[in-house]
Amino acid sequence: MARAEQNPTILTVSESDSGRLDQYLVRELPSYSRSSLQNWIKAGLILVNGSTAKTGYDLSPGDVIEISQAEVDVKDDLDQPSVPLDILYEDDAILIINKPAGLTIHPGAGTKGQPTVASAFKAYMGAKALPGDQDRPGIVHRLDKETTGVMVLAKTTDALRHLAAQFKDKSNFREYVTLLDGVLPSDEMMIESYLYRDPRHRLRFASMTPEEYQIEVLNGRDMQGYRYAKSFFNKRKVYGNRLTLATVRLSTGRTHQIRVHARTLKCAVVGDNLYAPTLRLPQGFAPDIRTILESADRQLLHARRLGIIHPVDGRRLAFEAPLPSTFRSVLELLEKYNIAAE
Repeated sequence: MARAEQNPTILTVSESDSGRLDQYLVRELPSYSRSSLQNWIKAGLILVNGSTAKTGYDLSPGDVIEISQAEVDVKDDLDQPSVPLDILYEDDAILIINKPAGLTIHPGAGTKGQPTVASAFKAYMGAKALPGDQDRPGIVHRLDKETTGVMVLAKTTDALRHLAAQFKDKSNFREYVTLLDGVLPSDEMMIESYLYRDPRHRLRFASMTPEEYQIEVLNGRDMQGYRYAKSFFNKRKVYGNRLTLATVRLSTGRTHQIRVHARTLKCAVVGDNLYAPTLRLPQGFAPDIRTILESADRQLLHARRLGIIHPVDGRRLAFEAPLPSTFRSVLELLEKYNIAAE
């Protein structure tokens, strides 16, 4: 079992982040699993205002949380097979990769026996101790299993902490490319809402407008689990007055955010088997195009650009992952239907 040194981490609870201690930590420290954080609390490794607390402790604005864990166990084997990483950039602190479709970020329900980004990263780094939770070493942010594109992985504890802070305070830049089933009503659109687990479907998230959210708050409803999300959609091309090629810039980074917001705009991501209705293209599209898109088995969503501040020297860096060949081929076939030049 390898060991990774950890310096104490100090967090101060803001006005909008009160709630259960364990739930707060899951949101603030995405590189660690809920079970690990709960175990640290029970072991007295996490203090609130200088005292130990229970997992269900109700936080208040201004509370100071100290994570005094000195060491983190990192499994020498994540018990998962590995795959080669498509590396875009590497130095002593960070690794930038182009994630392929079908690769989950870290082990979880239904991933036993399957490779993950975490297992591939661990295999690539060999015996070197890695920062973060033992099941998700170096993981700073996530992409959905079928989403492709650029990701950053942290190779040191300081890099992990620095990068996690950037994702939290939105000082980084994330841009996606997607093909939508529908035509965006405006060339540029901003959508903001509160996302929450869909009570009718455990794998999906639902969306609530800010106005609806405020009404629920005024009515005294418990809004824990409702997370603010903001996306910017930019129309690039329209194909056959039916499909839109769009870029999407994230202001926040919630689970399924782009997919939920696209559905809210009535322009679901093509190939999204969770949020999109069955795709049936009009006869104006050639049979081969209709067959390819109507039978797509993954969402056409790609994380194209990522901008970060280097955790060691403070440089502003930008990385770009090329579109997967399958996505690129679809766009080439659609080009003859383009009715709005980029």
